[in-house]
Amino acid sequence: MDPKKRKEVLLGPAIVAAANATRAFDAPVRYPLILKNFTLDVSDPLVSSRSAFIVLIEHIVGTILVVILLFSRKAHQQLYQQLQSFDRRDWLYFVLVSMGSGLGLYFFMLALAFGNPTIAILIQKSQPLITLAFAIVIMRERPTRFYYFALIASLVGIYFMVFESFGQESSNELLAVLFSLIAAIFWGSNTVWGRILTDKVDYWNLTTLRYVGGTIILVGFNLIVGAYTAPNFALLGETINTFWVPWPRELLPFDFLIPISGLIAIILVTIFTGGVIPLSLYYFGLRWSRASVGGLAELAFPLLAIFVNFIFLGFALTGWQVIGAIILLTVVSVMSYVNRREYEKEQTSASES
Repeated sequence: MDPKKRKEVLLGPAIVAAANATRAFDAPVRYPLILKNFTLDVSDPLVSSRSAFIVLIEHIVGTILVVILLFSRKAHQQLYQQLQSFDRRDWLYFVLVSMGSGLGLYFFMLALAFGNPTIAILIQKSQPLITLAFAIVIMRERPTRFYYFALIASLVGIYFMVFESFGQESSNELLAVLFSLIAAIFWGSNTVWGRILTDKVDYWNLTTLRYVGGTIILVGFNLIVGAYTAPNFALLGETINTFWVPWPRELLPFDFLIPISGLIAIILVTIFTGGVIPLSLYYFGLRWSRASVGGLAELAFPLLAIFVNFIFLGFALTGWQVIGAIILLTVVSVMSYVNRREYEKEQTSASES
């Protein structure tokens, strides 16, 4: 097999799948972090401030990492020159990217706490639709007919995943869906703001700006929500029981869990399950992935998350939720394939001209 073809068929999709698979282990770390080893009720005000504080620490850790990379790549002078070319509109996009980075993760944390983490993760897969909606309005891109079909089908899939919660006394599940959609809007729009800014800065420098700006936004946001409290600072030294198996306890030979400090748990999700490494691997693998298999490889995240959250957190999907998930994932996967094909055509046309 030709080496280039081997990379496109085997190596690239495998890397993309591995990058997405690591994200599936995010919830078993974040969930006990937010709910203090499952002891907090979502109605407790501490859940909101604790979530904001965790997101702030994540961004601080991420900022330290990207700044180290910035200087190790000797790219700080380049970034400084790129920033000098910013006009008022570019600085506005920088603020929007920073807000999307920090507040998007904050609302996603709330979605994990208030409802089924698997549903929150599945709804995040609607981001490509939201990104395209912003691109239509902001960048005047012309949507295809398939986009409108995809939008309607995705809404049907989301409805199937949440309609069983309508009419129940507790509205926590519906709040979780709302928070997840807000997070998807923040992150989906971030793709558009970032795409505009890449005319002035490269991807790695944009990542640096996103973390630094997100940290600045979160410092103020934590002040607003009153997150600078003794219990939240105590979280950093608190023992968090991650990857706890809630069932069937009597069949296990020992009490299965991995206790680590709160700070180590935050560093873990920042680097391995929700941040730097998965993102880097994803874009590296995407360079060697064909559209036909690259889109399918991205399904590793939501599909594995269904099983991981069931095993380690005890969250299962009902029959209707499974149907909704299938609809949503199918539509988004086809859309990813179509977008990737269009990108490959553009690259081929540009290289031939």
